[in-house]
This record gives sequence, structure tokens and C-alpha cells, in this order.
Amino acid sequence: MDWLFLGGAAGALSLLAGRGLYRRANQESAAKSAGLAPIDDLTHLPVALQHTALWMLADGGFEQRVVHGQLARPSGDVELTAFDLETLRERRGEWAWLPVEPPFRIAPIVSVAVCRVARAFPHALMKHAGVGDELRDDDLADRATKITKLARDGLRLARSYASELPNLPTAPSMELPDGWRGYSHASYPKLALPARRDLVVELLADLIVVYPAARVVAGPDAFADLTELAITIADLVLAATPQLSPRGVEP
Repeated sequence: MDWLFLGGAAGALSLLAGRGLYRRANQESAAKSAGLAPIDDLTHLPVALQHTALWMLADGGFEQRVVHGQLARPSGDVELTAFDLETLRERRGEWAWLPVEPPFRIAPIVSVAVCRVARAFPHALMKHAGVGDELRDDDLADRATKITKLARDGLRLARSYASELPNLPTAPSMELPDGWRGYSHASYPKLALPARRDLVVELLADLIVVYPAARVVAGPDAFADLTELAITIADLVLAATPQLSPRGVEP
């Protein structure tokens, strides 16, 4: 029995070590493809990230594949952080939708690109039409292989419900290109956003947060494509919004 115990413990440790090596290699591949550097966590980002609709839909979570870098752009420097976020709701076997019109959900693991810029944005959320708007329940295979989801079903607990709504209107209030809808209590210029299905863009404080609602991006090339898309959107937003100065906001 002692040998069996030691063998099982050694196997478990090997599995954990192998998983750690795989995640590290995956992170380094994503960083190299995006021209960024791998980092350990998100502690360098401001608390404003936790006030986004993304964070409320996820109820927090666990970051993976975190990369970071500083980029010089024509309209101002951009500090870019990209990562995969496994939602805390997924760990609990549930999911939530954002209670706006129309509502949408995010994937259990969602890839996120955060641009930190020299701006001060009132909260705005822009969503392109896509799969997330359909509020599809987790499929049967996924629920059958997750202990927490099986437990919730066994206890007859709700699989999904509305998340808390941040300080945003429930009805679209922004002028955007076809396919997009936007929510903000503030007045924004019309932004020429790219037509990417299911893409979400949030502006809050000094952050521009970009993520595809209903899927994680697979592979380093797709991860790099997300970071490039976020930089493109940051350029559009920076060009359309006033700069900050030591005396306040320039006209």
C-alpha cells in the first residue's frame, strides 16, 4: 500500500508539473507571436478593471497566458496587457448574462486585451452582434463532465441568471456602425469600429478593454490577432477623444 501511495503521489506531481510546463510554453508562444513579454499576473492593472461589465459577468476569475508590453502609437503611448480569463462563475458551475437590451453572455474562458492610455473615460460598453446574444446554455457534454455543474443540476439550482449591471443604461444609447450597439450615460463621438462578430469594447477610466464575448481565442496567432485588433481600436478611440494635460482635459 505504501508503494501504491507513493506511486500515486509521484504521478499527481508529474501531472501538475507537466501542466505547468505546458501553460508556460503556451504563454511564451502567445507572447512571442504578439511581440509582448510574459508576466505573472494582473496586479499592475488598476481597480477600474473590476468595475467593468466583463468582471461582473465573470464575477472575477483566474488569469492565464498573461502577456504585457508598452507600445508607442501616433495618438499616444499604449500599455497593453492580454490574458485568458477563466470566470469564477465557471468554477461554480454557472453563467450569467448582462441585463441590457438585448442581453448577452460571455464564454467560460474569454480572451481579453486591455489597453491603458492617457485618457479618462466615462464608462461605455459597445457590443457587436454575435453568438453571445443568443444566451445559449452550456452544452450537455460540458455539464456532464464538470463536478460543480453536475452538483448544481442535482440540487436543482439555476444554471444561469442576470449579473449585476454596472453604471450603464439598459437600452442602447450610442451612435455606432451597423451591427454594433452601445451603452453609456456620457456623450461619445461616433467611433468607426471594425465589424468583428461578438466583439465587446469597454471604455472606463484609463482603460480600453477588448474581448470576444462567446469564445476564447485558440493558438498564438489568434491571440496576436486579438492584440492587434485591440491596438487598432485604441488608435481609433485615442484619435476621437481629448488628451489629458496637467491642467485637465484639453478641448
